[in-house]
Amino acid sequence: MKLKDKVALITGGGRGIGKAIAVHCAREGAKLALCARTATELDQTVRELRAMNVEAEGWSCDVSLEEPAREFIANVDKKFGRIDVLVNNAGVMTRPTPITELDVKKWDYTIAVNLRGPFLITQAVLPIMMKQKSGSIINVSSVIGRGAYANFIAYATSKWGLEGFTQTLAAETRSSNIRVNSVEPGYVATKLTGFHGSKPESVTDVFVFLASDESKGVTGKMLSSSGWKSQVK
Repeated sequence: MKLKDKVALITGGGRGIGKAIAVHCAREGAKLALCARTATELDQTVRELRAMNVEAEGWSCDVSLEEPAREFIANVDKKFGRIDVLVNNAGVMTRPTPITELDVKKWDYTIAVNLRGPFLITQAVLPIMMKQKSGSIINVSSVIGRGAYANFIAYATSKWGLEGFTQTLAAETRSSNIRVNSVEPGYVATKLTGFHGSKPESVTDVFVFLASDESKGVTGKMLSSSGWKSQVK
């Protein structure tokens, strides 16, 4: 029970990687606070978690909007009284498009969810973690946020930005005993990939490690779901 009594908050927790992380954290004893925009998927995931005899709650929330994001965190704080783990997982990706053909609205939408969202959620969570003098923030990145892939300009920019956000935040919060790391999960079968790739359940070990006390002292790392054990030695 690596996460016994810890409160883990996961954005985009209704399906895919977010749901898989939630289930694994639940098995390790965590209490779960989830948000997603699709209420039906969120409700189903919460029901499944509660069937595991786990304390879980879900809120519909668009993480890219300031007031809903702040209200969501306030509700989590009111319900659980603390937040030990934050997984910024919610994300979107438009189909591959050359920059000359990319609709500005799709650019704005991608940056808003993938980069503004983690900023807003983290900004609201940090005062709680700082008061506790502990916490682990895990940002879900992408291989496209660590290399050049043509025709993914909006998604790549958002994930490259998230890596910079991770590194800077790690430096800023180190003195508050808050760890900040990013995870590149690989090619995973989710809605974003057309359900091609590895099963979401196969990439969750690194998230549980970073959420647990086993990762004390690990901060500012850019880990991959496949090679993370060698990266933290």
